[in-house]
Amino acid sequence: MEMTSAQRLILSNQYYLMAQMDPENSVKYRRLQTIVERGYGLQIRELDKNFGYLSEETCRMIIDVMEMHHALQASFQLLSAEDKNQLDSRRLNFHGYDAITESALLNYVRFLTEEEGLYPQFERTEHQFNSSIAMQEKYERMNALWHKCPRQYHLSLNEIQQILSA
Repeated sequence: MEMTSAQRLILSNQYYLMAQMDPENSVKYRRLQTIVERGYGLQIRELDKNFGYLSEETCRMIIDVMEMHHALQASFQLLSAEDKNQLDSRRLNFHGYDAITESALLNYVRFLTEEEGLYPQFERTEHQFNSSIAMQEKYERMNALWHKCPRQYHLSLNEIQQILSA
């Protein structure tokens, strides 16, 4: 992370204030203040961990995955009762992303659902979209199949099953 002297001064002052306002974490903030003030390049990279970044492409991919799950759920509702009985509706739930290996993606999903109010129909478990297993590759396979379907919001039972099994 490259910072100008002015930016370093501002951040140093912020850490100083945080140390005053949050005595329980004051040692941590004083350490960060020292790193910023003295410009220790190796340790400044630690600050990057506090600031996430998702490219526009990644954000669009996540929204597309969520939209695919919306389409799966909407299509399921349009199926006949006989077809619905052939599929466990829980498989249509959007499970989110793994908090350990896909934390930036998970945080974006939480932002979209909590802050932006998107996809209120998605079930929020006590894990708040933490799938506990990596899902990105699975979602990419599912999404590729979904985009090949001619009627993406009116999928047949067979198309739904193929997408879920990707």
